[in-house]
Amino acid sequence: MFFRALPFILVCMFLLLKSSFKKEESVKIKPNNAIIGFTACYVILTTILTYISVGFVYWYLLQFVTALSLISYALDSHKKRPSVTMGRIWLLSVLFCLPVNVLWHWSGTLHASLAFTLALSVAHLTVTLFILPLCISGRLVAFMLLVIVYAIYCKGMELLLLESSNFLMSLVGLSLILFFIIVYQKRKLADYTDYGNYLKQKIKEKQIKEQVIKETEFSLSSDLETIYNHPKEAHVVIDQMMKEVTKLIAYLDNRPIYKEDLNLIINNFVIWDIFLKQRARSRNNIILIPTKVSFDELIQKLEVALKLECKEHTIPKLVIESKDDKLSKEIICDANQIICLLTPIVLSMAGLDTSKNRFVSIELYATYLEYALTTFSKDQSDVQFPAIALVIGHAAIPQEALPKIKDCYQHITENSQCNWHSVVQKESEWTNMEKRNIQQVVRTHYGYLQFPTTPKKPMLVVLPCNVAAVRDKMIASIIPSSTSISSRELKTSMVVLKKAYNSLGTVADMRPTVLDELFLLIRRCYGFRRHASGQLFYVRALGIAELVAKWVPYQPKPVYFSLLYGLVRYAGLPLPYVKANYSVDVYSFIENIMAVNKRQDMEPCGLYVGNRLKRVINREQLFIPCIKFAERLYDLRHAKGYVSLDEVKHMAQETLRIDIELGKKYLNANIVEELVEAANQALQTCKGIC
Repeated sequence: MFFRALPFILVCMFLLLKSSFKKEESVKIKPNNAIIGFTACYVILTTILTYISVGFVYWYLLQFVTALSLISYALDSHKKRPSVTMGRIWLLSVLFCLPVNVLWHWSGTLHASLAFTLALSVAHLTVTLFILPLCISGRLVAFMLLVIVYAIYCKGMELLLLESSNFLMSLVGLSLILFFIIVYQKRKLADYTDYGNYLKQKIKEKQIKEQVIKETEFSLSSDLETIYNHPKEAHVVIDQMMKEVTKLIAYLDNRPIYKEDLNLIINNFVIWDIFLKQRARSRNNIILIPTKVSFDELIQKLEVALKLECKEHTIPKLVIESKDDKLSKEIICDANQIICLLTPIVLSMAGLDTSKNRFVSIELYATYLEYALTTFSKDQSDVQFPAIALVIGHAAIPQEALPKIKDCYQHITENSQCNWHSVVQKESEWTNMEKRNIQQVVRTHYGYLQFPTTPKKPMLVVLPCNVAAVRDKMIASIIPSSTSISSRELKTSMVVLKKAYNSLGTVADMRPTVLDELFLLIRRCYGFRRHASGQLFYVRALGIAELVAKWVPYQPKPVYFSLLYGLVRYAGLPLPYVKANYSVDVYSFIENIMAVNKRQDMEPCGLYVGNRLKRVINREQLFIPCIKFAERLYDLRHAKGYVSLDEVKHMAQETLRIDIELGKKYLNANIVEELVEAANQALQTCKGIC
């Protein structure tokens, strides 16, 4: 009966191991030469013992040939087969010499004693478990044990087993001990191997990090001529760099936690910020990649750019004049972006020159740029940085029309509403685009820009001599709280971060790459600071943002505004940083909402159209009361954490007196109900404590 079932058993065995013959698994199966040689010697030895006990069978000849082939492969190191092929050959050889051999002995064709067959089966299965990977040998040995039990049942050997019960119990006990030892050692070895690979990966990441940090801004800047001649290659270079940086930014794997170590965020903020902005690929941001470059190199790059732009026109002739001895010979800036800034200005000025030579003069002056680090704080703090003023004009501009250079300029843009003159296009669409691009580059460099009011006046551009120092100062001025928090509270806040990340991505329809950059900035600026309500500032900010997203669903702008507004107001993020790193719309909104000092000021002003007295309210104006109400609602719901009960009473009464009336006029009724409920509960809390 068992002999008839043998083909079915073989088919089941190979189906069980079908996945092991795949290419991915076969590579892992191939052992070293020592294991192959050991297995071959074991097969030869057991074949000889079986021959002595049973006699000669042609089956043994096949086993001998297989074993000798394995020995020859193990000894001859010059014959190297592909890992996939050898892995499959090795698995078939082991199956043939060990498990299939066990089936052959239990088939009844050999006249061997029960004790010998059992002992040989245990030995074969033990070796199988030892030489094959555990994922394969475990399934195979379990299957073979079931087959052996079935064979004993078919042959009716119950009486023989009872007669030799002592021997059987000893054999079963020994086999279980051997199986347990082998499985335990294999699992232990696998754990050691995984841990070793983990340490190697960590060491490799550390080495990559140290290597990349040593390079100047990670070699982000590329040669201007290459970018102009092969614009696609510029993206290839940056993308390749980003792949390298990705290896060291392990915090992205656990997004949005960004590693709970605040010092790690502080130390690597600039690097990670550049990386995340590159991944976001936002049209509103230009990535600032500062490098040191001399003025001579900058002018050479500008001339190359002009040649590429003026293939069908006369190339403008540059007249460079240094008007100040204190002027530095080098400047730290994003050279590529500065060339993109100067090229359209020079071409426009050259187009206004009536002479054939198309002269364009660039006069250089030494001056300073001033920035307000805490614009809305009682303690006003301004800082100045050395700067260079570029007065760009054409030959027809009279000397008296040139501007007088001030000792210090503020971080603003003047006369941006004036018409811009272009030699390439006359249409307003293109001129507006040029103007926006110029403004954006100057903003990103924390500079000052003055457009010419008439064609007979020059352009004035003031740039810091070291834009990297300005950028770093903006963030360095924000000192996170040094107070520590408990590990339990930290874990809880990380859960809130993750929940808010998923919620804002869904409800507010915000892109993950944009959220990454905002969450990193939030962790860096807030640190472990606490609000008067006792809440961690970054937990509070995300709670408010979730309320805004709930009230204005599928609108990322108000959430974006809410988070940045909180950073400027409570973390002291300088407005020049917002202006340099985000769009004009974002900067204008933050500036407007920061100007709201009283609750009554939140009411949208609107416009009156014709004689109808129809009020038209800009939708973004409604974001201001929406954000303010979300902030108030969150604080009222956490009134128990306030130390000052008078502050809570004032908030609740102000909400019931002013906010409710504004909410009824402009916002949803549900928002008003939530505010009323929270204000009444806060007043009840104050009464209960008193």
